[in-house]
Amino acid sequence: MTSWPGGDGRLAATATATALAVAACLCVLPFIVTLALTSAPFGRRPGTPAQVPYAIPFVRNTFQFAPDVEGFISSMIRRFDGKPFRFFAGADTFYFVPYGEPVLALFRQMRDMTSKPLVTAVLRGQLGVPRQDVAIWARDDSGINVKPLPGSEDIDPAQRIFFLSHQGLHDGLAGTAGLTGMLARFVANYTARLRAAPVVAGESWVGMPDVFEFFKREMFHGTSPALCGENLLRLSPGFADDFWAFDKNMMTYLRRVPRWFAPEAYAARDRAIESVDKWRQHAAETFDEGFADAEFEPAWGARLMRNRADMFRGLGISDRGTAAVDFGLIWAANSNAILSTVWAMVFVHRSPGLARRVRAETEACFDVRTGSFDVAALCSKPLLSSVHMETLRVTVGASTARNALTDNFELDGKWAMERDAIILTINWFGAHDADFWNTGRVLASSGKPEHPVDEFWAERFLEYPGDPASGPIRKPDASIYSAPALDDKPDGTRREKTAEDDKTATLVTTGLQGHYYPFGGGQNICPGRFFAKQSALAALAITMREFDIEFPDADTAWNVQPNKGNFPVGTCHPDRKVPVKLRRRQNKSN
Repeated sequence: MTSWPGGDGRLAATATATALAVAACLCVLPFIVTLALTSAPFGRRPGTPAQVPYAIPFVRNTFQFAPDVEGFISSMIRRFDGKPFRFFAGADTFYFVPYGEPVLALFRQMRDMTSKPLVTAVLRGQLGVPRQDVAIWARDDSGINVKPLPGSEDIDPAQRIFFLSHQGLHDGLAGTAGLTGMLARFVANYTARLRAAPVVAGESWVGMPDVFEFFKREMFHGTSPALCGENLLRLSPGFADDFWAFDKNMMTYLRRVPRWFAPEAYAARDRAIESVDKWRQHAAETFDEGFADAEFEPAWGARLMRNRADMFRGLGISDRGTAAVDFGLIWAANSNAILSTVWAMVFVHRSPGLARRVRAETEACFDVRTGSFDVAALCSKPLLSSVHMETLRVTVGASTARNALTDNFELDGKWAMERDAIILTINWFGAHDADFWNTGRVLASSGKPEHPVDEFWAERFLEYPGDPASGPIRKPDASIYSAPALDDKPDGTRREKTAEDDKTATLVTTGLQGHYYPFGGGQNICPGRFFAKQSALAALAITMREFDIEFPDADTAWNVQPNKGNFPVGTCHPDRKVPVKLRRRQNKSN
């Protein structure tokens, strides 16, 4: 047999290449098969939510979900046409419930669900509560209602930690006495802080490197003493810095990033909890029994905090565990409300015309006899309330997560969901549904909506007489949004609304719950929502009365966006610093 030069080498090379190709095919084959199987509709029981496909066994959807929660969920809502769907992240199974009718059904069926798995995960991961304390929550299956859930009727009432905690928060944050007192203290504290700020009256402007950092600090020194009294910040002057460091590193804790990988984040959390522990010990030692019936006293601050100390002691929670959980409450009562208020300040003051209109509403609520604002009157003002609601719509991404209590749970009688899976909804997606929200008239010059759903529009929640294109919900007649407004200028440009227009406006809140739920919904709706709104409106009014505010870099103020690094755990931080100039107002009557 004859051969040609180099023939054996070529054959060997060909064989090697073939072997490598076969090996490569065998390596990727499991991923192709897995993707095909998880993409196919067969094998799924009728009424079971569709499965998000994945290619890597065991890892499943984790690498799709974790790096970009907002992008992943948005794409899946589109893929599954707004219906519930299932995905896997880490060791957990999730059912995501989109906005609209599915989320309304979720809120209606909250009594058939439990938050216990989520609560225990947050206690351990976010707050670092000791395991022996977390076990006390884990043992309680009785729920948050007065009547224990079926199967737990024999539980000792004194050990019902979920019910006792929920009832205490409701009484302290939503009850009239607790709410009124805490709000009055906040108004007094915040006003005093602003009047002591190094900003003088007259023509001089004082520059600040970041509007968010300045007002976050000032508001925190108003809200924290309103809840805990003055001693927490007095005993631990660095507590505010540790608080905001904790807030910025939220996903580090929730994702259980190892301590050695993020030592500064965990050190800030440790210091914050130690500060709360020091304050609690001081309060226990200095409490005067003569204040036993007071809603507020110097040692513990609000009665809520004193009652929680008694409750956790009776339940056998350790001092460290109690300090961690109380720090969690302080975080929940401050972070979202403060951040959303500063966002509102930016939205209002970057538009001089809007600032004048808001100031006209707030000044009408100032009582010269008492030297303070009538907060109830502030809450009745339509433009101010619309600004607050729109700020939450644009900047808040908050989760509501539950587990079914039964093996045969069906959402809205249509969607079968496993008992051990996490049923999740996030308000952000309904709040940004362009098919639901009114986006104003269509601009003739560009064919684009006047107020896109991802932009702040102060009047979005207002209905004006004679303006069919106003109101928060998109109307089915598209011609409404292409017709010119009756009060357009002769050149076709839009006439800006005035303070006189706002007096005739109506705030619209009905028909929104399936798309607007920044505080959650159902029986577990956030008990602090009343304080959050009232303190936000009061803070905006106080700030506008004390200061003139300008942004030296207008482009930055107009282009600042929510940073989704901590999405979805509440109000988003800004994606950049926003420099600001302040000047103390001399003539406060205009």
